[in-house]
Amino acid sequence: MSELLRISQRDDETPSQSRARIALTPECLSAAVLVTCKTFDETPVTDVVEELMRQTAAINSGDMTRAENMLLAQAHTLDGLFAKLAGQALVANHLDKMDNFLRLALKAQNQSRATLQTLAELKAPKQIAFVKQANIGNQVQVNNGTQ
Repeated sequence: MSELLRISQRDDETPSQSRARIALTPECLSAAVLVTCKTFDETPVTDVVEELMRQTAAINSGDMTRAENMLLAQAHTLDGLFAKLAGQALVANHLDKMDNFLRLALKAQNQSRATLQTLAELKAPKQIAFVKQANIGNQVQVNNGTQ
């Protein structure tokens, strides 16, 4: 990754201010992590940042397709981890190994469930009702005027 990030400088900022502005964007921070993890072989970091910016713009305009796809793929991955770890627990020859594998399997299963729940809430958000009066308590007396 020898290519440097291309930064456009605004009229009202110094070069160091423009570098700081760009470096602190969520897209740039994410790209730095992705590139450090060696997810990309020879892809310039600028291209990664620009793609992340396109995806951010899509979300901002209401297109949740990428987020929905990501959550579903992650749920499948977690489900696969659950199956693998549960299988390893079943053939473990020591109780402590079985316990460790089962704990990890159940954590993966719970994360898969939570991921699918998040996806369901994205697809069908909960309806929220705002009311002018809420009665909270076991014994409530409401006086709405005189007789």
